[in-house]
Amino acid sequence: MDFLTFLAIYIGGLALFIFVSLFGDSSAFRGTPVHSLHWLFTKGCCQGFWWLLHRVCGGSAALSLGNASKYCCEKRNPILQLFYLTLLAVSYYLYCRDVFSLLPLPYAPSWHQWTGAGVLGVCLLIFGVTSAADPGVVTADNEEFHQSLYPYDDVTNAQQDCDTCHISKPARSKHCRICNVCVARFDHHCGWVNNCVGMYNIRFFLGFLLINLVLCLYAVTLLCIVLSGILHKHNLWYERTPWHSRGSGSLVRRPANRLLQWLLVYYPVPTMLLVFLSLGTLMIGCFFAYHCSLIARGMTSYETFKWQDYKDHCMEMAKESRCSETAVHWKCSASSYSAVPVSAWFTANV
Repeated sequence: MDFLTFLAIYIGGLALFIFVSLFGDSSAFRGTPVHSLHWLFTKGCCQGFWWLLHRVCGGSAALSLGNASKYCCEKRNPILQLFYLTLLAVSYYLYCRDVFSLLPLPYAPSWHQWTGAGVLGVCLLIFGVTSAADPGVVTADNEEFHQSLYPYDDVTNAQQDCDTCHISKPARSKHCRICNVCVARFDHHCGWVNNCVGMYNIRFFLGFLLINLVLCLYAVTLLCIVLSGILHKHNLWYERTPWHSRGSGSLVRRPANRLLQWLLVYYPVPTMLLVFLSLGTLMIGCFFAYHCSLIARGMTSYETFKWQDYKDHCMEMAKESRCSETAVHWKCSASSYSAVPVSAWFTANV
């Protein structure tokens, strides 16, 4: 298997993983392999890991790792924020050292290093605003205002009190156990910005996703232009076929896998940056499209899960009702055969 085939399989597998993780729990995939894969990716692997850790390392190691996992996943902390900033810093450093240093090239003038820095600066600015923005914290002072915004539907939004914040929770709100506050029109808690996403900062969060998507698309496009210019500069796009008796060979385009192998040997960092940023573009684009679809339907991520739970509950009730009706019908039908002992019927039908 050549590298290009391996790369195509890797990207296709990652795209499948993203799709199954985001949409595999939908009712449209219930009872299908997609739903089974969703359970495997989101729950099965975690349960198997904890079981294996407990068997290999014992209970003390599992307890220590569990406490660390609890801090990382259930407490408000800047770990993902620092990871995001480190990722940006390392990527930008490699880009300056191995990509901007190659400019200018055909169709890639040197001013791209300034526009790239400008897009990165806007990305960092929106990141800071999203991290610090109020998501819509509900307090005793603004409780009455938030109560008047949305009505209760008594299905997924029932009127109830929050024992932690000591307020009556408005419709479409939720108490975030990580931030320990009630958030109006709660969407989700985002560890990348270490903040909840709610009614007041959803626009900043969408802007954060959009500017990251633009940054990745800009970097990928410029990398394609730069690498294409390098191949053009070294006259590698075409090669001559072998000589024949009737004359010289003709020019033919070199196979893509050979060009990629040449780039990996002589320009490994820009080539791997192209692969990495392409995958990042794919993931951010899917997540941004998912949130845009939620906004188009007037929904939030949290409400989507709540409605899915309600639909599952209704389906379970319907199944139980059908089973009860079947059992009653069977008992009524069997009453006419009451003279036949049950043991004799069982023996005759085994």
